[in-house]
Amino acid sequence: MESKAAILKQTNENHDFRGDLPVKIETIDVKEPIGEEVLVRIKAASLCHTDIACVVGDSKEPKPVVLGHEGAGVVVDIGEKVTTVEIGDHVVLGRIACGKCIRCREGKSNLCISRRSSKGTLRTGETRFTGEGGEKYYHYHGVSSFTEYTSVTQEVAIKVNKSIPLEQATLLGCGIFTGVGAVVNAANIEPGSSVAIFGAGGVGLSGVQGAVLRGATEIIVIDVVPSKFEIARKLGATQTINSLEENPVERIKEITGGGADYTFDMVGHPRVFEQAVDSLCTSGTAVLVGTPPKPVNDVSINLQEMVKHEKKIIGAFNGSYNLPIAIPMLADLVISGKLSLKELITSTVRLEDINEAMHQLEHGSEVRQVIIP
Repeated sequence: MESKAAILKQTNENHDFRGDLPVKIETIDVKEPIGEEVLVRIKAASLCHTDIACVVGDSKEPKPVVLGHEGAGVVVDIGEKVTTVEIGDHVVLGRIACGKCIRCREGKSNLCISRRSSKGTLRTGETRFTGEGGEKYYHYHGVSSFTEYTSVTQEVAIKVNKSIPLEQATLLGCGIFTGVGAVVNAANIEPGSSVAIFGAGGVGLSGVQGAVLRGATEIIVIDVVPSKFEIARKLGATQTINSLEENPVERIKEITGGGADYTFDMVGHPRVFEQAVDSLCTSGTAVLVGTPPKPVNDVSINLQEMVKHEKKIIGAFNGSYNLPIAIPMLADLVISGKLSLKELITSTVRLEDINEAMHQLEHGSEVRQVIIP
């Protein structure tokens, strides 16, 4: 099957997406599915900072690689061992999960052992992409959604209700379950809680909606891009703070009368995380959601405060979700009007414009850009 695809052959550490155009559009061959494989016609994909991390070399994926890890589409063919989807099903692309390891059995498919050992391949160890010159192209996170057709193992192709538009459903492939799950699963916040969310991108704004679902009474959003505050308030934020103009720690303590019950670093920056910890009330919990691009060894935390006031720090990776259950559930929440995705889509772009889209995401006010192959 011939397919137009966005290919990264080498990293671009200078973050120049407009110069030498790090991502190239090529025609690749996608092999017919066998075994547990599912062939998906991508109808919409969405761009995330994780994709940029691959382009600039912060994540060490083998190359050449077909990019993209958020996507939604229609099943067009299946291998003989596939039992979870049928041809014609609408699917959101999730993540690799074996379903057998201890993490999967605990309902933590986000931490699946197979996922961490399958760099550049499907869970089965196979690669199903071939370049124009016959060379092997790798898979990105077992998904590779920046293409007209992709091949995934069956647990990655998660069936969703056909009532949800695929242009919105693509957002369920990463940022939504990461943000909502951090609040609802990892932190498990109580009704009436005060919540401070650092970062108003797709993940942070999803966290706002998770806080609304859980009945938080104070939802404070901190960012440096004022245009994102209107979206945050529309989705349920009660207060917004521009951290370029105000000290967020002082302002959060003023709003809450001493500190937030829960704070979330959706950015993954050491200084932001310090602010998240410093903004806690007694017995509060700081949740680290954003992944720093490189190992961090210089975070400053007042350990006396942590002990004397019984404050906690936890990590939340990909929403702490079992994705085959979580993604259809989140899709149903969208259909019922309890979760909104359309406000998070700030633009729609062609696959050919992927480099410009990355530039806009990193340097502009974009939340989520939907890519139409």
